[in-house]
Amino acid sequence: MSLEELDHWLERLDPPPLVEGVSMLDGYLTAIITGPCSIDPHQWLRHMLGPNGRLGVEGTKQAAAIMAIVARFNAISEGLATAPQRYAPIFERTDDGTVLASPWCMGFLAAMKLRYEAWLSLGD
Repeated sequence: MSLEELDHWLERLDPPPLVEGVSMLDGYLTAIITGPCSIDPHQWLRHMLGPNGRLGVEGTKQAAAIMAIVARFNAISEGLATAPQRYAPIFERTDDGTVLASPWCMGFLAAMKLRYEAWLSLGD
């Protein structure tokens, strides 16, 4: 499943997921990867997608979406580990090309809330 298809899948979920689109998803995954402690993927998938975060039956749209999310997680993780200076977040853009960073930031913040105390300890 492409990121565009994943974006459409996220838009159609009922109940709506915590993340609203690929940009917010990208921020969320980046926080999970760069956070101060490890989080079980089953926990963050359920937090991020609600009841749609359970692993689906092979061959379903849900399974394809989860695999696309895992692929993006792996791409971010590998990119930050091997060439962090080349990391480029997925930001939304308006039709005239204006960058909208807010959805990405909201996704990052949403993931921080899973281990907020651990993030706070980074400021000590």
